[in-house]
Amino acid sequence: MKIPCAKQVPFVVAGLSFLQPALTNIQFDNLTLIASALVLGARFCLTEISRMWLKDKCVSTLSYFLSDAKFSTYEMECLYALRVRRLYKIQSGYYIIDDTMKHHTSFCKWIHGVCILFDHVLKTNLKAICIVALYHSDGALIKFPITFRIYYQDSNKLPWLRGKKFVCKKKYELAVEMLEWAIKMGFPKGVVLADSWYAVGPFIKELKRLKFGYVLEVKDNYNVRTTCKEPTLTRKGRLAKNQYDLTKLPKFFKSVSSITKCGFARDIETGKEAKVLYHVKIATVRLNSIPGKHRIIESVDPTKQTTKYLLTDQLTWEATKIISVYTHRWVIEEFFRNAKQLTDMEGATIRSEQGVTLALCLVSWIDFLLHFENYKQGTAGKLSKESLTIPSIVRRAQYENMEAFMERVRHDEDFVKKWFEVEKENIYRKRKEHKELIELDEYDGSEVKLAA
Repeated sequence: MKIPCAKQVPFVVAGLSFLQPALTNIQFDNLTLIASALVLGARFCLTEISRMWLKDKCVSTLSYFLSDAKFSTYEMECLYALRVRRLYKIQSGYYIIDDTMKHHTSFCKWIHGVCILFDHVLKTNLKAICIVALYHSDGALIKFPITFRIYYQDSNKLPWLRGKKFVCKKKYELAVEMLEWAIKMGFPKGVVLADSWYAVGPFIKELKRLKFGYVLEVKDNYNVRTTCKEPTLTRKGRLAKNQYDLTKLPKFFKSVSSITKCGFARDIETGKEAKVLYHVKIATVRLNSIPGKHRIIESVDPTKQTTKYLLTDQLTWEATKIISVYTHRWVIEEFFRNAKQLTDMEGATIRSEQGVTLALCLVSWIDFLLHFENYKQGTAGKLSKESLTIPSIVRRAQYENMEAFMERVRHDEDFVKKWFEVEKENIYRKRKEHKELIELDEYDGSEVKLAA
């Protein structure tokens, strides 16, 4: 049994106030009620959210607000971007791109955006919504999602799409679209971080056009152009246009002898010895399928015996800096974890396109508010305080709700009475009535054969 919501979470109401120009007072109240319930531990289930507010808002009211109310999610996203820029005054930073799946096992015939997709974690096909997200981090306290796009699979003929045609764009095209939107909203240029699914020639070409730097993980099947040992001739005996050989990355780095050990220095206070995390080789090369000169490192984890290759256009960076910058990509994995575990993103079973979009926006805005609370904590006063984890911020909000709840229990008899009534309604649930099976009609066998 969860503790009911005694009042709306103050930092949620204040933090989402930027949305008021796009919403009516009732719509804003509904939005902050849902957001507060999610922060205080409710699943993204409208029935549970309604119960946590002791049915002050019925399920149909909340459902209508999410799916059918008249407002513009695009306008709300623009207001959000403006709010972020005003709060943080961003100069530069890292733009992190990744995708995740919002899994569904039921109700798929009605939920917008559900496709049959292959999950590379589970190694199987499943019904899910694929979400491509753009996240920002300054490498320290400033962290927030910028925007997202829903990936639509090509040539979908699924009944739950209700005949609506969607334009299929590749994931890297959605990533470019989000970066262009970020520039349009006034965000400064920075360094793009992404995994190997985005390290393709067309995406890197677009990053160069937009004048973004990048550090990307690449797969080991890329070919490096190396100088020919002997001149290459055409069939007619003339010098060929391309005077280079192609060598796979693993084979190429075997010829690189210089190895740098990266890790943590010795801690004199605790007595911990220096710890080697990676054995790194670095080279400046040209790849066959990606235009331009790049800096590539081969990073080997000596403990797990795994190898990664990182590519960047920053030709002056050393190996340690390239790895350090790429580690900031992990914050988007933390965002996906918090979205699924703390705000129950996968639990939202809203049917309409507007409802799904608003639910994803709400999960993103809550992440922004939680990180902003951490930012205020870390920069309060003249001396910076130690940063807290996001679950710690959530637990603090839940503790404050518990204090407010106990205060209302002591002084508000109507609140206690209503709480008991709501909980009592959910104690007993009758089983479905068992019906006898009867013979309704009898068919001639010839009719069955005719129908077949």
